[in-house]
Amino acid sequence: MTVLAQIASGFSGLILLTLSLLHFYWVFGGSLGKTKTIPADPQGKLAFVPGKAVTALVGILLFTAALCPLCMRVENVLSIPKNVFQYGCYFLSLIFFLRAVGDFKFVGFFKKIKTTIFAQYDTRFYSPLCVFLSFLLFLSACS
Repeated sequence: MTVLAQIASGFSGLILLTLSLLHFYWVFGGSLGKTKTIPADPQGKLAFVPGKAVTALVGILLFTAALCPLCMRVENVLSIPKNVFQYGCYFLSLIFFLRAVGDFKFVGFFKKIKTTIFAQYDTRFYSPLCVFLSFLLFLSACS
């Protein structure tokens, strides 16, 4: 694995782990930033209201996603072939790229609703982060 791929793997794993922990923070009652992370229409009606179970599931999925690039850095993790993690990184790279493109209504660079607080944060932070993660995960997989 090249040095660049190792750095990309470590950094993408750290970002995904941090996002996972943020979701668990919300599951256990935290509220910091929560109002800026749910899409809404211009009248303020939320696109969906995630419950604790869904938020915990997202946290678990993000934690599992963090394992793919991190396990790329080490050999023979639980006798799982390295190419499983490599394909996982390619898959995650695609998922985060698609998230950055968006659903053409609430999320992504091509969203129609652009005036809400979420939309502003999505344009400035969330979608660029998804492109960055997509790039890092692709670099991790290409090692």
